[in-house]
Amino acid sequence: MTDSKALAFVNFYAAMGTLETYCKLDKEARELAKQKNIAIRFKIKDGPDGVLAFKDGDVTARPYKKGDKFDIGLSFPSCDDFNKMVAGGKASVLPTKGLTKIKFVLDKQSPFNVLTDKMAKIMRQTEFKNDEELTLSVLLTFSAMGAAIAEIGNHDPKGMVANKHWADGEVAMIIPGVAEQYILKKNGVLTFHREPAKNPRAKFVFRNIEVTKGVIDGALDAMTCIGTGDIAMSGMCFMLDDLNKCLNLVPEYLA
Repeated sequence: MTDSKALAFVNFYAAMGTLETYCKLDKEARELAKQKNIAIRFKIKDGPDGVLAFKDGDVTARPYKKGDKFDIGLSFPSCDDFNKMVAGGKASVLPTKGLTKIKFVLDKQSPFNVLTDKMAKIMRQTEFKNDEELTLSVLLTFSAMGAAIAEIGNHDPKGMVANKHWADGEVAMIIPGVAEQYILKKNGVLTFHREPAKNPRAKFVFRNIEVTKGVIDGALDAMTCIGTGDIAMSGMCFMLDDLNKCLNLVPEYLA
């Protein structure tokens, strides 16, 4: 069962946040994102307060800091309302800035909605015409998975137990020759980084694209994959054990 607050953080930083990866990997997505330079602040009561920024084809999701500039402001009275909006349902939301620009969020044909819809379909894709389609789907879900692990560890009740015992430092997540990313634990907080680790204390290495997809989809159990060698671990194993506890919760949040 998902926690509403944790889901709100996952929806912002893992779901919306993966637009960053999508626009870097897919030329068509990048061209769509280039149509408008705009920043949207999503302020959720008892949840995330972040800015989703489109600039010159790049998309980033970051925490709001006092003084940050944004063009559209959206305030949600609860995490449930934000989660309903992300799921495409009816939700209570108060525009606080940029009423004349609000179509960028509400219009189904806007770059924001077209990109999020296309990305979601690619991530949920089960049949592929070629290896390129499979790779794009897995790399998007791999990126979302990393961000979700961090937010689950920070906000999900079970994940927070794992986070409590998680040592400070970087844990690298690797698909050899394909993608690298890492999670940093510092001052009790987990943060996700879409780049290779600089000084990892532990490594979590998937054998290939297929194994990665199976684990993310929940079709393969991570511990079983470790036993078969489809996932290789090195470094501080207790950090990897804590990561795995959060990883096992990811399919519930990215369903």
